[in-house]
Amino acid sequence: MEALEQMYNYSWNGEMKSYLDQVDLSGYQHVWIGRFGGSIAHGAYKNENACLILTGADWELAVVMGAQHTVESAAFIADSLILRQRKITETLDEDVSSAIKKIDSFLMSMFNSVRFRSTAAKVNGNASCLIAVRKAGYLYWLSIGENSLYHLVPAQNHYNSVQLNQQNSFGKIGADNTFDQVVPVFNMGSVPLSSGTNHILLSTIGLQCFPVSPYKSASRLQRAFSKSESMPHFMQTTLANARSAGAAESITLVGWEIHI
Repeated sequence: MEALEQMYNYSWNGEMKSYLDQVDLSGYQHVWIGRFGGSIAHGAYKNENACLILTGADWELAVVMGAQHTVESAAFIADSLILRQRKITETLDEDVSSAIKKIDSFLMSMFNSVRFRSTAAKVNGNASCLIAVRKAGYLYWLSIGENSLYHLVPAQNHYNSVQLNQQNSFGKIGADNTFDQVVPVFNMGSVPLSSGTNHILLSTIGLQCFPVSPYKSASRLQRAFSKSESMPHFMQTTLANARSAGAAESITLVGWEIHI
């Protein structure tokens, strides 16, 4: 199994740089971020997406967020996680048998805390938030809102790729916070990764929404991926297709390959 030698963190939101009319693909250690801010000619004028990456010796934590009205709610989520980076790192550096359980408990505690919810109520707008954690040979996720998590497989493999999370338009974090409801709307889960190379991709909803998008389902996304040379090549091609199609909605991708 691959192991990384250094800790790393990276955070971005569309207020820092919007990438309107631009496709950007940047690598941070072994994790890739792809961004397209939307086509100005087709109505795009701001980018309300955000992402966060934390990495350790045998783990990655990746977050993609798609906000509404302003990027403030997404930036608030990212800042809240960064403030707790030491605790996250300590948790994920533990043995996998305890790390996955503890990171789930940690995230639930943060989102349900009175302090977090009272501060979220003051931000302008709401955000979908997808958190994915790869620890050793397992992948965990917490999904709130409309973003997507995919486990993509090479063309030579005969089993199907899977969209691991369930998207919904009801749960968000921000001024209208799902964790303020009697029954919060979110989904979570964990799966073992397969032996060999695993390809993990997080995406905001914009990937599925642009005109004649060839990525509306996991199976169509898998077919497109099977024609690519690598995860970064696939991400670059995907965003270039969105720009060519005149996508008005911002798209943010976070992807990486890990060998188990």
